[in-house]
Amino acid sequence: MQCKFTTFIVVIGINIPILLLSNPTQAQSSITQENPPLRPLLPILPRNNFQKILPETKPYTLGAGDVIRVSVFELPDQGGEFQIFTDGTISIPLIGTFNIQGKTVSEVYQLLTKEYARFLKRPSITVTLIAQRPLRLAIAGEVNTPGKYTLNPDLGDRKRPKVTDLLEKAGGLTISANVKEIQLRRTENSEERTYLIDFWQLLQQGDLKQDVDLQDGDVIIVPKQETINAQEYRQLADANFGIKFAAPPNVTIIGEVNRPGSYTIPIETGEPRLTVALQQSGGIREMANIREITVNRITRDGQQQSIEINLWEMLETGDIDKDIVLKNGDTIIVPRAEEIDPKEAQTIASANFSPTEMIVNVVGSVRQPGALKIPMNSSLNTAILASGGFDERRADQSVVELVRVNSNGTVTKRNISVNLAAEVNEQTNPILKNNDVIMVSRNGMTAFTDNLETILGPIGRSFSILNLFNVFNNN
Repeated sequence: MQCKFTTFIVVIGINIPILLLSNPTQAQSSITQENPPLRPLLPILPRNNFQKILPETKPYTLGAGDVIRVSVFELPDQGGEFQIFTDGTISIPLIGTFNIQGKTVSEVYQLLTKEYARFLKRPSITVTLIAQRPLRLAIAGEVNTPGKYTLNPDLGDRKRPKVTDLLEKAGGLTISANVKEIQLRRTENSEERTYLIDFWQLLQQGDLKQDVDLQDGDVIIVPKQETINAQEYRQLADANFGIKFAAPPNVTIIGEVNRPGSYTIPIETGEPRLTVALQQSGGIREMANIREITVNRITRDGQQQSIEINLWEMLETGDIDKDIVLKNGDTIIVPRAEEIDPKEAQTIASANFSPTEMIVNVVGSVRQPGALKIPMNSSLNTAILASGGFDERRADQSVVELVRVNSNGTVTKRNISVNLAAEVNEQTNPILKNNDVIMVSRNGMTAFTDNLETILGPIGRSFSILNLFNVFNNN
C-alpha cells in the first residue's frame, strides 16, 4: 500500500507541470485579448472604428537625396560630405561603399565605426545629417488647392515639415473642413496605416503632438463636417493653417431679393458673409422670410450640404455667428413669408441686408411732385418734405391719402391727418413702404376756383374772340 501511494504521488507530481505548460500559446492568447496593444487602424475600417492614435515618433531614416557629413577625429583628410545615391548607397574613401537606405543616423554611425575599426585603433567618428531630401506628399479633401506637393525640409531649426506646413502649402482649409478627424495615411513596413489627428485639440489646448512630423509619401485627408459651427469657424479663420480665401467666391442668390442672380463677393474689406451677398443682390424684398434662408453647398467629395440660416436671431441677439461665411459655388435661397409682423418689418428694414433706398410717389399739391428716392424706413413727413413740402396756396395740408399695393396684389387706401411736427407713429406719421403713393389734395378755395375756371373757361375764350371782331368793326 505504501508503494502504491508513492507511485500515485509521483504521477500526480509529474502531471501537474505538464498540464500547466501543455498549452502556453492559449494562455498567452487569452492575456492578449484582454489587453490588446494599441495599433493604428487600416483605412478600410468604418469611420466610427477609427481611434485617435497618433503615429509613434521615430528617428529619421535616411534615403536617396539626403546629405550626411562624416568626420574622423584627428584625420581631417578622411570623411567628408556624402549624398546618398538613388540606390541608397554612399561611397567613402578608405572603407568602401555601403547601402544605408532606411537606416537612422545612429545606425550609420555604428556601421561606419565598425568599418573604420578595420583600419584604425579605436576610431572616433561623428555622423551628421546636414541636408534632407524633399518630401513628396499629397493632400485631399476640404482644402483650397488639393493635390501633390513637394516640401523642402529646410525649415531652420525644425528639420521636418509638419501637417500645418502642408495645410498652408495647400492654401488653407475650406469652410466645411472637419479638423477634428484629419486622416494621416502612411506606409509602414509595406502596409498602409491610417491615423486620426485632432487639430481642435491643437487650437483649444495647445496640444503640439497633434501637429505630426510628416514623412516621405504621407497622404493627408481633411474630411467635411456635416454641420458648420460658427464659433469653431472664427478660431480656424485666425489660425495660420486655417480657413483662407484664395479668390473672391462666386455665389448665386435666388428668391426674395431685389436682383437675383450670380455675384462675386469681395474679400478685400472682410470675410464674404451672407449679409454682404444679400446687399449685392439689392437687399431683401418686403416679404422675405429671413428665418428660413437656405445655403446649398457642394463639398469636395461632390455631395450637397444644406445649411439653414435664421438671420432674425442675429437681429434679435446680435449673434454674428448666424451671418455665415460663404464658399465658392454656394447657392442662397431666400423664401417668401406668408405674413410678417409690422414691428418686425420695421426692424428688418433697418438691417444692413435690406435695401438702403426705396421709391415713393408724391402727387398732387406739392412743390415738386413725382417719384422720390428716400432712405428705407422713412416716414410720411419725410416724403412730403422731400417733395418740397406742400404748395401753400393750393394744398389741403390737413389730410393726405396713402395708397399702398400689398404683397398679395390688393390695394389699400387710407386718409391720414397730417402733423409735420409729429414723431413717427401709425396714425399721423406712419412708416412708408416701397412704391407707396401719397396723394395731396387741393384745399377748398383752390378746388372752387379751379372748377369755376373750368366752367367759365370756354366763355372767356369766346369773349376774347368777340372782342377781337369788335376791334375790326370799329375800324
